[in-house]
Amino acid sequence: MEYNSKGVLNSFFRTLNLLLTPKREWERIALESNTTKELFRSFAFPLIAFCAIIAASGTYIYSKELWVAVVKLFVDFMALNLGLYCAAKLTILISPNFQLVIKSELVFKLVIYSASAFCIFHGLAQLFSPFSFLNQICLLFEMYFIRILWLGTLSILSIANNKRPGFVVMASLLILVLPLLFERLFSILFRFPLTI
Repeated sequence: MEYNSKGVLNSFFRTLNLLLTPKREWERIALESNTTKELFRSFAFPLIAFCAIIAASGTYIYSKELWVAVVKLFVDFMALNLGLYCAAKLTILISPNFQLVIKSELVFKLVIYSASAFCIFHGLAQLFSPFSFLNQICLLFEMYFIRILWLGTLSILSIANNKRPGFVVMASLLILVLPLLFERLFSILFRFPLTI
């Protein structure tokens, strides 16, 4: 699969569909067979780059310093990619605890597609000054990814109903915590001011 503008546009349409009609979009996703590499190249990288650009724009608006915005772009891009990759890997490690034996590609699909809502609202939150009303609303909307994740487990995983809530809670925590943890780590390494 070539990395081109059509692929980039498709990633944004898929994200929009996941936000507006997640159940129908998960049914389409369940029929696809992408490798993890293709998933990152055609969906995660363009989406995360877009979100990092939004966050860097917000940083530039409030700091008026280009170098700070560039560092923010790099920090967010690396933190979100590395955080989601590690979240998927750890979800694969904990899946036997929920009596799941699943292909790693399915877990990567579940984590990356459901985290798209988190990434979008995380980037939008940084367009506004910290602790402003709009910033807090965007941070609240970040949690919508949990619903998308829940619907994804219904569509692409064969998991017992009594195990599903625990699995979704654990995967949600990993998706939420790891990108933020890497963002803090990279912010400290690059001496970048910590934000939410």
